[in-house]
Amino acid sequence: PSALPELKSRVRALIRRYQGHSDNLLTDGDITLNLQTQQVLRQSQPVEVTPKEFALLTRLIMRSGQTVHRETLQQDIYSWQDDPGSNTLEVHIHNLRRKLGKDRIKTVRGVGYRLESQK
Repeated sequence: PSALPELKSRVRALIRRYQGHSDNLLTDGDITLNLQTQQVLRQSQPVEVTPKEFALLTRLIMRSGQTVHRETLQQDIYSWQDDPGSNTLEVHIHNLRRKLGKDRIKTVRGVGYRLESQK
């Protein structure tokens, strides 16, 4: 919880870097993220996600179809003060797969993860 302000600031920075989405919505296939309310919809139904899952999904959807390095994702969700366990990123990815469909997020062995684009 002490890193929550840092996480929010990182998500806001990601949002600022993303061009062309003035309506605050990111969409890929049946997944929609509302950047302002931090709400996730899948097939128009709300999906409950944690702030760290939202940050991960934001990065992945902004780079949909591209591999995002593991280190980049860890930097998005952990502050320099945090000491993430060896598999905490995998746990968050597992939870997102469970909520969004196991085939949407692919593991690129030895590199990172990729959201399979459905645009």
